[in-house]
Amino acid sequence: MSESLDFCEPFQDSKAAYVLSNVAEVVERVLMFIPTKSLLQVARLWRNCARRVLRTQQHLTWVSASGPSTTELHSFCSILAEEVEKVFLLPKTVLMMVDCEALTGQAYCYEQSKAKKSRQCMSTAEELNQIFPKGCDIVGIATPGIVLTPTGSWTGAPKEYQEGEAGFAVMLPNTDGVHIKPFHFCKKTISLSAMKEAGLVDNPELRVVVMFIYEAYKSGGARFLSQILEPLTNSKALIAGGLVEGVFSPHRDW
Repeated sequence: MSESLDFCEPFQDSKAAYVLSNVAEVVERVLMFIPTKSLLQVARLWRNCARRVLRTQQHLTWVSASGPSTTELHSFCSILAEEVEKVFLLPKTVLMMVDCEALTGQAYCYEQSKAKKSRQCMSTAEELNQIFPKGCDIVGIATPGIVLTPTGSWTGAPKEYQEGEAGFAVMLPNTDGVHIKPFHFCKKTISLSAMKEAGLVDNPELRVVVMFIYEAYKSGGARFLSQILEPLTNSKALIAGGLVEGVFSPHRDW
């Protein structure tokens, strides 16, 4: 039974490939019999069909991992690399959260083949950033604890990890009607004009703002936070976020 199934699968794949490779030729031959006046309507019909199919693929995907790694890198790195290969549409925006122990410069040990080795945080951050294409906007967050939903479990209860390796990534492709724009401010760059350029001020289309503040305990942290929140009070946008340990996203000209 299994041998016949194994034989049928490549046969079905080859039939599908053959049909798809000849679709353009078939459509072209059909269009030759359609009056010229109707060709524009047919083109619109095909375009609308393509848009409907594309919309069915425009949904967010998330990947999560926890537990000790069997390689020199964080356990999240290898799992994320595998899952990205399965994504139908490449993500345009990615939000990643990883336990700060892996990214704060503290070397820690793991056991592999009964031999203990140490690893540094920079290799983990670099590996995570290199998984995605250059055109992808990556926001990488390091936190003391991770709350995540296991991969593939839409109805599963979230799990909290205060210690050990854990991380997750939310991947969003380009979606019709949705515009996501990352921003990054510090004490030297925060200003009303900078916020306006980021789309946070005088933007009637602004719906949601997600903010992660780090190093808020330093001098001037409270003032910096108020500089961001006060202009947003005039908008109707939903504001969410919190305090985090740090950011490891790559340097970009935001």
